[in-house]
Amino acid sequence: MHKGGEIPTQSGWGGLVAAALRETKYRKIIMRKMQIEDVLDLTTYEKQRKDIRPKIIEIKNMRRIHVGPKVTYLFENYDTMWYQVQEMTRAERIVEEEGIMGELNAYNELIPDTNQLSTSMFIEIDNVSERKSFLTQIVDLPDHTYLEVDGEKIVPIFDPRQGSENKLSSVQYLKFDLTEDQVQKFTDSKLKVVLGFDHPLYTYVHELTAKQKSTLYEDMTES
Repeated sequence: MHKGGEIPTQSGWGGLVAAALRETKYRKIIMRKMQIEDVLDLTTYEKQRKDIRPKIIEIKNMRRIHVGPKVTYLFENYDTMWYQVQEMTRAERIVEEEGIMGELNAYNELIPDTNQLSTSMFIEIDNVSERKSFLTQIVDLPDHTYLEVDGEKIVPIFDPRQGSENKLSSVQYLKFDLTEDQVQKFTDSKLKVVLGFDHPLYTYVHELTAKQKSTLYEDMTES
């Protein structure tokens, strides 16, 4: 039972993803989503938090990927979103079922479905003026973002509310939809999986390690 921050809702970003899938060959199976009975009450969570946090930190570290000096991906799954709900509920002292359901509905949007990767993308620049300038210059970065699996480029679906026509938000939410064949290629050590940007002002790639490929494969296939 708990509550949280501003995450895309089904009528917005989720609706765009659903519409896109109806137009493609991708077959989606809905992965397990959080239910209200999954949420620990505040007292129970407080008692268990010191044991839970190190496990979640490890889970996040396995899913945190840097692409170039300014962009970091954090790939989400059930565990990372469950922890976010618990932390938001704790911070805001949410105990009413309505508030908790609001958080669950919001954060469930970031749990990937089968054959899908869901990620938060952070543009990290400490200097405030430099960050503002950069975000204005790369407002079209979503059009230059891709995942490449064995030479096949996959473009993500971004949450359109994260920014404006003139400035990109420093936090983005996006999803990559893959075919079953592309997903299975994550298990082949000989095949490359790359995250990249080909923007004139930000051109970087990161080839996933074997461990990163294995971790993301699990997120796309476990229900």
